[in-house]
Amino acid sequence: MKKFIEYFTDEHLALLRSQLLFSGLNDHEIFMFIQYSQPFYANIRDGKSIRIAGEYSHMTGVMISGSAHLYTVDYEGNKTLLKSIGSADSGTIYSMFDYYNSLLELTANEDSELILIPPEKIFIAEEKLATIQQKIVVNMIASQRQAFLDLSEHISCLSQRNIRDKILKFLKIHCEREHSYSFTVPFSREELANYLAVDRASLSRSLGELKSEGILDFRKNRFTILKTNIFKYE
Repeated sequence: MKKFIEYFTDEHLALLRSQLLFSGLNDHEIFMFIQYSQPFYANIRDGKSIRIAGEYSHMTGVMISGSAHLYTVDYEGNKTLLKSIGSADSGTIYSMFDYYNSLLELTANEDSELILIPPEKIFIAEEKLATIQQKIVVNMIASQRQAFLDLSEHISCLSQRNIRDKILKFLKIHCEREHSYSFTVPFSREELANYLAVDRASLSRSLGELKSEGILDFRKNRFTILKTNIFKYE
């Protein structure tokens, strides 16, 4: 991977300013940290993928523009969808603590930019940047709340006994998150089947049954809950 500092522009500074990891830092402090930490940089085109392994899998990643799906890849090449990450939400940070020693794959949903920060540049104090590093560590801890919430939601879906219940649990989570009975999910059918660990044909069949029973309606990845008594959002 290439060094971020070689591609760094004023536009990147504006993007970093909006990221949770750099919350509470001014432009000068952000630039000082980028100069010191020398993050690695990847520009991922829409629909393309990159794999992150070895020393890079230990680093803290920040999606500074665009959005992507994050997968783990096993030794046989099978992929498991973990989450959708995007520059516009609080899930932009994924930490080395979450996926240590895993082979990761990022597939871009649009043209996207990613930086990878070596852990020692965050956790080993440098005298002139100690205050900046302290703020970044606090921001990383705050970001883990969302990471744990995402993981808990994923486990709660996977723990359901059948495909129908997995679908309803997944939709209930998004219903509560959006505070609406009509919402868009970030996955295609194939991606949703991967996320729920079910066969795509079985997923489509179960969705069709729920639709024919008048429980929900959908068009592509836009869902509307019709029988709202099934679950309530607060």
